[in-house]
Amino acid sequence: PTITAPAAKTVSADAGSCTASNVSLGTPATGDNCSVASVTNNAPATFPLGNTTVTWKVTDGSGNTATATQVVTVQDKQNPTITAPAAKTVSADAGSCTASNVSLGTPTTGDNCSVASVTNNAPTTFPLGTTTVIWKVTDGSGNTATANQVITVEDKQNPTITAPAAKTVSADAGS
Repeated sequence: PTITAPAAKTVSADAGSCTASNVSLGTPATGDNCSVASVTNNAPATFPLGNTTVTWKVTDGSGNTATATQVVTVQDKQNPTITAPAAKTVSADAGSCTASNVSLGTPTTGDNCSVASVTNNAPTTFPLGTTTVIWKVTDGSGNTATANQVITVEDKQNPTITAPAAKTVSADAGS
């Protein structure tokens, strides 16, 4: 017999999942000089992320067989999730107008497949005032999401003053 597998397929992972189910593979083209008895394939019920090769097999009425393959690609197109840590207000370092060693906290992240990295653009030293830190999560398929955290640096240090030295003066004439 002869068999031509359906065209390769690319599908998205099911919502909230890292796999694809209910994938419609199509129908192979088959033929035989006498009769086709059966057409089968080894497709899984659920396809994992990436490429899966499905082998189609045709058997004719005399027990002769032929095979063809079809590639099914499952892609993760779902963005990960991220919630930035809460906003923070900190005091400037002693004797400085900046704050260093600010503990930002840890964002909450999630993904249907995998979280590959979590980064932020926080400076090593925060200036006086408000700075927005942008947190970014990237999943294993390169999808991204961002969230913002606000860091406020306040100057709570009293200024210093030293009065000039004491002075003794004479009253003006006639006064």
